[in-house]
Amino acid sequence: MSSPSPAGRQLQLYISTPQACDYLTDRQSQNIFISPDVTVTPSIYEYLISIGFRRSGQHTYRPHCPSCRACISSRVDVQSFNASKSQRRVLTKNKDLSVSSVQSIFSTEHYELYCRYQAFKHPGGSMESFGENEYEEFLCQSFGNSLMFETRLGEKLLAVSVTDIFGDALSAVYTFFDPEYSARSLGTFSILQQIKATQNRGKRHLYLGYYIKNSVKMAYKTNFMPLEMLIEGKWRRYTKDDELPDQSASLDSPITF
Repeated sequence: MSSPSPAGRQLQLYISTPQACDYLTDRQSQNIFISPDVTVTPSIYEYLISIGFRRSGQHTYRPHCPSCRACISSRVDVQSFNASKSQRRVLTKNKDLSVSSVQSIFSTEHYELYCRYQAFKHPGGSMESFGENEYEEFLCQSFGNSLMFETRLGEKLLAVSVTDIFGDALSAVYTFFDPEYSARSLGTFSILQQIKATQNRGKRHLYLGYYIKNSVKMAYKTNFMPLEMLIEGKWRRYTKDDELPDQSASLDSPITF
């Protein structure tokens, strides 16, 4: 299976075996992956994310389920974004926090926070048992265009957001936070800070990953409007008054295998 890149190269693709879906319990899931033999540069990945791909570490993938199109790529138009009343309350509640960016490298402080977050948020999940090497492969390895945004209360680390930087966009990769401070809505706060970072850099979009209408874990993305979703190969804007889609009718249309 192969696909043309922006320069006309044929990128070798592989498809995974079916497995239980992590988000819809009655579904089976499959992904297609870019061959590990391909050197994915930031510019190539910026193209791939614009047509529905995401990454886990240095592995680039896209859902490719035969009977399901529930995963819809989403991004925020940050130049048109206005925080809601509840989001402004989150910002006010956390005005005593500081946010700074650091290199995307392994940190024991980050790893210990990640472990506490997984034990609280996803007990028994596969990522809870990640050792230091697995954690580093998952969140510290990228295509050379990543930062980690640290949120601190004084010297205390409360949250880390792994973020990719592109020519005209940022991409929220993964956020984890201290469960003892859950009342601060640190997940929402971290996305708002990444939106601010995108705006400050003069870029247009913040990619949020896949929206899944019937998954509580993934539907939160509609709290950040206006949201754009990749439907039938085109990015379409949605606001809170629009009927949100429950599937992408043709997720395969942007590229030809």
